[in-house]
Amino acid sequence: MSTSTRWLLGVGVAIAAAIVFAVVVALTVGDEQSFADGTPERTVQRYLEAVAERDASAALDFISPAVLDECGTIPRDAITSRRDARFRATLDETVPRDGRVDVHVTITESFGDAPFNGGESTWPLVLELTQEDGVWRFTQLPWPLYCTPKPERAPIVPAR
Repeated sequence: MSTSTRWLLGVGVAIAAAIVFAVVVALTVGDEQSFADGTPERTVQRYLEAVAERDASAALDFISPAVLDECGTIPRDAITSRRDARFRATLDETVPRDGRVDVHVTITESFGDAPFNGGESTWPLVLELTQEDGVWRFTQLPWPLYCTPKPERAPIVPAR
């Protein structure tokens, strides 16, 4: 076998090994864990998926009706107008407390174009859920939604 043939064979083996390595990495790294249906973690996961997809209607389906009633109109632009912001969430822990569950996550939001015009922010977030009619729902508006409370009516004062 000549030197050039051995060299070409070596290059071919190296390329094949790189392709196999890339396929293995792609199959093992890219999968996110999907939590079991009916768990508070799955509700948080589905809510955050709706936020990532900018689907405010789907996201609001996970909010307790009492919260929706208390807030009145909830601005949807916090979800629908996220521009180029992207985020990822990491489940830290789930803490049961007196009929509710606190799901602790870490949110990392990135925006702009890397490497020079991009930025990133990371913060902890506690999402409070309770089970209503067998479904886990948020008992407070979760990030990035915010509540604009209904205006209180002024008391009626009788004329004198």
